Amino acid sequence: MRQPRRLWILTNEYEPYIIGGLGTAVTNLTKAYVRSGVHTTVLTQSSNSSISITKSERLCIVRFPTRAPYYSMKTRQFNPAAIERWIEHQGIQKPNGIHVHSLQFANLSKYYKSKHQIPIIYTSHSLVSREKGAVSKKKQIRIDQQVLLLKKTSKITIPSRSELYKLKKLYPFVAGKTAVVNHGIVLHKSETRLSRRHLLYVGRLVPLKGIEPLLKAISILKQDGNEVWLDLVGTGSNRYVLQLKALARKLDISSEVRWLGFRSQSQVQKMYATYGAVVMPSSQESFGLVALEALASEIPLVSTRAGGLADFVNNSVAQTISRANGTAIAASIKAMWSNKKLTDKRVAAGSRLASRYQWPQVANRYKHLFRQLQGSNTSDKGGMIDHAH
Repeated sequence: MRQPRRLWILTNEYEPYIIGGLGTAVTNLTKAYVRSGVHTTVLTQSSNSSISITKSERLCIVRFPTRAPYYSMKTRQFNPAAIERWIEHQGIQKPNGIHVHSLQFANLSKYYKSKHQIPIIYTSHSLVSREKGAVSKKKQIRIDQQVLLLKKTSKITIPSRSELYKLKKLYPFVAGKTAVVNHGIVLHKSETRLSRRHLLYVGRLVPLKGIEPLLKAISILKQDGNEVWLDLVGTGSNRYVLQLKALARKLDISSEVRWLGFRSQSQVQKMYATYGAVVMPSSQESFGLVALEALASEIPLVSTRAGGLADFVNNSVAQTISRANGTAIAASIKAMWSNKKLTDKRVAAGSRLASRYQWPQVANRYKHLFRQLQGSNTSDKGGMIDHAH
């Protein structure tokens, strides 16, 4: 079997700067590429005003500042010409394939595909036009960027069947160049675990994640005389986080709820295995990586089946939430507590299911897609090699 020698990963999130599931997925997929022998260069954004380079065996991470000449605040795009000049000056070789994950790299992807005939795979982690809220000028820019990527990319991958259905319905022109590629997980298990009364939420603090009804569920459980604690890991806008904390005070659950803020990927992986249960009350998910990570960590999962979650969350592996409201969430948490034998059975089944979602297999799937694209593009005959040692 032959594989691409060199890949570029274009992403706004890469460890340690991870906001949500996108950054976690990109980081772990990149590591799987590297371990399989692919020389991988990550192009991402920097929080500093200068370019930084980090190198290790078969991996180069380049962080570009979000300022001129490398980035335009007006278009919210990285500048292809400036980045190409810098890359050529550094002697970084052109790739045999580019895997793009973030909209800010739409122009750069289009540029390299057009000028150098390099195949592009775009992984659509979410659909901007389906996000809640009015279409502001900033949001319209993001929608236009996504449409450009969808039109110009060689292949579009989507993490779940439900997200593929929405994509095709919204943009019929993508027909014929899509593929579903699920995310993977990193297995972490622990013998030390808190009581199942200690609940964990991991994810962005945004309305679609169902945090408001989750807080109401904690209030209902407390009022019914149950001991319950909830820790929330993740960040959101200051305004929305303050709104959530005000709701917790109003519901008289401030002493039961802890706001842990940002935690690194490695910290979160260790946390899963120590909590009593993970709650995922989302009303929309493109995949639902947190739920899969919970199953892999052998921790009880209480979750909706919204969006991509329906691909693997069911009553065999989790206590499902019928509707994303406080009453239904509270009832599901209580059911997880009250039926220990069934919960234990689900934990075991969930662990078996999660073991099928491994990053090396995901990387192999992507390499297969790149090989197919490379096969139809003979402009770089030296771009394919046998398995690296």
